[in-house]
Amino acid sequence: MIRKWWFVPVVPLLLSLAAGMVRADELTLMDTPVKVTATVHALEEGGVAVRFAVHNGPIAHLVNSILSNITVDNAAPVLREQLHWYAPYLIVHSSCSINSVRRCGGDVVFKIADKQVTRLGDFITTDNPVFSNGHFYDGYDKLGERAQFTIVMNDVSNQLQVDADATWSSNAAVWRIRAAHIASTSPAPDWSDAEWQEYFDAVLNNAALARYCNRMDELNQLMSRVNPLLDAEHRRLLADTLSRVIPLEVPKQWRKAF
Repeated sequence: MIRKWWFVPVVPLLLSLAAGMVRADELTLMDTPVKVTATVHALEEGGVAVRFAVHNGPIAHLVNSILSNITVDNAAPVLREQLHWYAPYLIVHSSCSINSVRRCGGDVVFKIADKQVTRLGDFITTDNPVFSNGHFYDGYDKLGERAQFTIVMNDVSNQLQVDADATWSSNAAVWRIRAAHIASTSPAPDWSDAEWQEYFDAVLNNAALARYCNRMDELNQLMSRVNPLLDAEHRRLLADTLSRVIPLEVPKQWRKAF
């Protein structure tokens, strides 16, 4: 299941926490192959607010995090556990308070090559590891709760690109489950809202996945089956939602604000 956390900008986060900060320390967490430091602020309510800095000469890439149940004095070992090195990639994890109203957790992936640091992407937290077997895994959250699935990407010349076949394969099992439900079900006039919701969620998720992966045969077959069965309002909602799905769009395109 995709957990929809997000990354908050540095200035708003620090301003919002300023009144609750009681102490701040700067720690060096890594010196090689890239220098990583963390500014750690103790919070009055407990825990710490952290600003990781991945240094690239005079420039520093920043990642914010909030960690509970630690103090400034014992933060260093915990903060080092938030860094993962898979040459040439550095992954920095971001967390947030369990009571936070902000979506502020996930992972940021940096590529270190030729003494340069490239911020490849900011990832939300999913059930998949961020990096495995040469692929990067993220969650499709552009549509919020309406449709969610796993995205598989590759590093191509310092840019993340969606692997359509790998993304389709990664979601194939749940696609088949939803497809079986759709094939065995027909909406009825006396359906409850819950029955409509279950059926339409299956339709919308499969349609969004097929469109995103450019699987037009599968999408057309699905639409041919369900359009005659949907009422006007559900047909409109399906069409409007699918219009927002851009095939193979990389997450940073809809996460630009962060």
